[in-house]
Amino acid sequence: MILEADPPAHALLIDSRLPAEYAQGHLEGALNLDLSGFRGRLRTEEELRQLEQALADLNGRIGASPERPVVVYDAGFNTRLSKTAFMLALGGLEVYLWPQGWENRATSQTPVQPQATPPWARLNREILLTADEILTSPPEVLLDVREPHEFATARIPGARNLPLGAFALDNAAALGLRPGQVVGLHCRSGARSASAFWLLRQQGLRVKNYLGSMLEWEAEGDLPIERGP
Repeated sequence: MILEADPPAHALLIDSRLPAEYAQGHLEGALNLDLSGFRGRLRTEEELRQLEQALADLNGRIGASPERPVVVYDAGFNTRLSKTAFMLALGGLEVYLWPQGWENRATSQTPVQPQATPPWARLNREILLTADEILTSPPEVLLDVREPHEFATARIPGARNLPLGAFALDNAAALGLRPGQVVGLHCRSGARSASAFWLLRQQGLRVKNYLGSMLEWEAEGDLPIERGP
């Protein structure tokens, strides 16, 4: 959920900004964590299991648990915020995004040491789309949120191009999407599609992010690719 007011009480605060920005002033008790660079092949059950274990280890290191909501904030609604929040939600946590309204409170300059908890995660398959699911049981709509020139260069067959800039918090219907519809999203690395994920989820759509996106799709030898206009 994208917050427009104060976060839930006793939430675990995550500052996804650059370390230098965090050091200049952050919210009291906030941890500095950026998960936007995640890359990983997710085509086998073993790879999915390994991801779940990695998320469990991460949750343990930062003291996250299913009983405690997590609030991720950053300097505006950007892909770093969106993908970090998506990765935490993928591990089974209750996650909120806080893109603005926190700035005047970010006065602490004391680094925060996490309070570790036992490792825990439950991979949220309801929000994750894989390459093989696109092949065998594709979502009702598959949206490629890259720019048109990227889409023309190489694309997943059947995908519809809708650049991230076209999305807003209230325009799903104008984009031809309806509440309850299952929408798959991808981009180049799963970051822009994470932003589109949160914008559509806020409007009641059932959204799945293909985390591997085109970086994974093009690296595999058995996945079909369309090229050209």
